[in-house]
Amino acid sequence: MQNFEGLSPNLQENYDGFFDFEMKEDGFYLIVFAPRGKGKFVTVEEVVKRLNQKNYKKFNLEAIKQAVDAVRSQEKIEVLLSSHIEAEPVNEQILVEISKDKMFAVITFIPPVNNGALLSYEDVLKQIEAKGVVFGIEKEELKKALDERKPNYKYIIAQGIKPINGENAKLEFHFREHKQIKPKILEDGSVDFFNLDLIENVSKGQTLITLIPPTEGTPGKNVFGAEIPPIKGKNIKLPKGKNTEISADGTQLLASIDGQVIYSNNVVNVYETYEVPNNVDNAVGNIDFVGNVIVKGNVITGFSIVAGGNVEVYGVVEGARIEAQGDIILHRGIQGMSKGYLCSMGNIVAKYIENSTVEAAGDVSSEAIMHSQIKSGGTVKVEGKKGLIVGGVVRARKQVDAKVIGSHMATVTEIEVGIDPALVERYRYLKDELGKTKKEIVKTDQVIELLNKMKEANKLTDAKREMLQKSTRTKVFLNSRLNSIKGEISEIEPQLEEKEDGKVRAYGTIHPGVKITIGTACMYVREELKYCTLYKDRADIRTSSYD
Repeated sequence: MQNFEGLSPNLQENYDGFFDFEMKEDGFYLIVFAPRGKGKFVTVEEVVKRLNQKNYKKFNLEAIKQAVDAVRSQEKIEVLLSSHIEAEPVNEQILVEISKDKMFAVITFIPPVNNGALLSYEDVLKQIEAKGVVFGIEKEELKKALDERKPNYKYIIAQGIKPINGENAKLEFHFREHKQIKPKILEDGSVDFFNLDLIENVSKGQTLITLIPPTEGTPGKNVFGAEIPPIKGKNIKLPKGKNTEISADGTQLLASIDGQVIYSNNVVNVYETYEVPNNVDNAVGNIDFVGNVIVKGNVITGFSIVAGGNVEVYGVVEGARIEAQGDIILHRGIQGMSKGYLCSMGNIVAKYIENSTVEAAGDVSSEAIMHSQIKSGGTVKVEGKKGLIVGGVVRARKQVDAKVIGSHMATVTEIEVGIDPALVERYRYLKDELGKTKKEIVKTDQVIELLNKMKEANKLTDAKREMLQKSTRTKVFLNSRLNSIKGEISEIEPQLEEKEDGKVRAYGTIHPGVKITIGTACMYVREELKYCTLYKDRADIRTSSYD
């Protein structure tokens, strides 16, 4: 039953009936108002309940019943409940409430009735403590509340102290953890690919990383005085790799040999270097080395280099294959003849890249990329005099920067950014394997069904019986593989739907014939674009000025 005491009936078309009390010269009256529209009528129980709340003990119950019945045919009715009402005084009360997390305590004042007495500061404090609140009582706030005494207002009078969680352990690197490719632009506009300063040497016994231990944190306390333990900081391991050792106190990672330090795949390794004074050709053969490889000459077509560290080539790479766990640095470039392949778990720097396939977990930096397939987990930067990307497909997780993209001949050139190329490739492979596996399951089911029919007809030879067993085992294997593929696809799909914030930036020209893909949005360049940045805005690709 809603209480609309004092509300004009004209304010609403539908409302419940309501009632009020009024003390007049001749006695204590009950005033009952009829509902309007679909509202509910006042009940005897509601009137009696209110009288009890007001501590009125003597009243005419029969008069209440008559008034409640009579108002069904009238809009308003007044009845005399008593000509001699004696209301007992009700003292002020407080309601003490505790938050669910026991970190706050609030009080609400319930005003006195019929000249009841107000609570004193000591009375209120006792009632608060009686509820078990013993910590964090803000006595000044309590005094302010007693001065105001707003009815039905919640005053915060006690607050606990939240625990301060411990900090996780940290690694302090004493070498460049992340190397940045920033080739210098010379005065004549060319790019200096010789002095890249990407190699960092360390000495035996040198401190590589210091482990800063986790902290315990500081406990808190709730308003009941109970201690709240903090969450302790998590410890981490030193990223020990090849040719490194941990100090006796377990807080430092040291180099155990002289060499080059590389932080890759969350592990610190120190590598020695293998140097080839001339070409990698028949006189040297293919190279597979655990550390860094430096080639002073060329890498001839058909040969390969596999390195656990960096690969640095001062000559030309032809149709060769180079794989490195670190960076690949080609001071001149690669003329792949559609056979050249570079794969790096770090960054790739080459003066030019032509007719080659290039894959880098990090950035790719060059002065010209021509008719090549590029995949970068970071940024592709093409700078210098030419700054040219023409032909082929360039994919980068973050950004593609170039001076010129495409050509006047409208050479088909594709640029894709915003999604990790390796992830997209893996997703496409899995979708293809999913289809193949489903087809294999269908074929296997057909064979099993046919052989089972032969078995039921007692026409199953020993050879066919063995085939049935093999087919059954094959189906179990295929179903297991199907579930595995589906599981990996479900893990990859949310990553592909994450925010796509890749950009394509051209400080020169983007020619017609270029296809730009940013995340799931695609655009074909129809007219020449100059000095611009392309980015994704919802489902579309927008163009802004080069920044």
